[in-house]
Amino acid sequence: MRPPRGGSKAKTWSEAEVIRLFQNTPTPLIADAMDGCNVLGCLKPILRHAAIVGPAVTVKTNPTDWGTVVSAIDVASIGDVLFIDGSGSNFAVWGGLTSLAAQRRGLAGTTVYGSCRDITTIDALQYPVWAKGITPRAGKPLNKGEVNVSLVVNGFSIRPRDLVKADAHGVIIIPSNDSAAVADRVLQVVRREHLIETGLKKGRTLSEVLNDFSS
Repeated sequence: MRPPRGGSKAKTWSEAEVIRLFQNTPTPLIADAMDGCNVLGCLKPILRHAAIVGPAVTVKTNPTDWGTVVSAIDVASIGDVLFIDGSGSNFAVWGGLTSLAAQRRGLAGTTVYGSCRDITTIDALQYPVWAKGITPRAGKPLNKGEVNVSLVVNGFSIRPRDLVKADAHGVIIIPSNDSAAVADRVLQVVRREHLIETGLKKGRTLSEVLNDFSS
């Protein structure tokens, strides 16, 4: 990932402050702050208006293996987000029972680079899930994958404890070692958006307002 643009750090961020900022910031603004890096727009929300952020518990599983996913739920803690790399498979490695188990454990949500099923159950539970595909076809409880390992998805790395932010637009990964710098840049992007909106509400044209920010 290219380092975020901007000046020196404006403040020292705690993890709780970073998470709170990202929770309240839509993914498009975070993507702007990260120059469009680490975005997975191919993962779509099952619950349209859900928005989550939390540290990743990563899962590398065989495209047909949901057994490893069950093990990952047991490892995860309150507020964590499961990030499952199922190689984009059309076998479901996530569904209603795993959603119930994750919800009862206090997870913030689940993102699946692969497929899920039991959509009506997930909707009834109101448990946040993002997936590449939906299918009725289940995988198998092989439990031959790995939990909390580094992943490479769509050409970028996802490591345990990286922050996963997901909303209606898709999923974005904020590397844990860059989260404070990204938070600084997010504040700059939010201020810029606010100034643009203020200018438009005052009757200026968009081109006029954008000229204020041209280098």
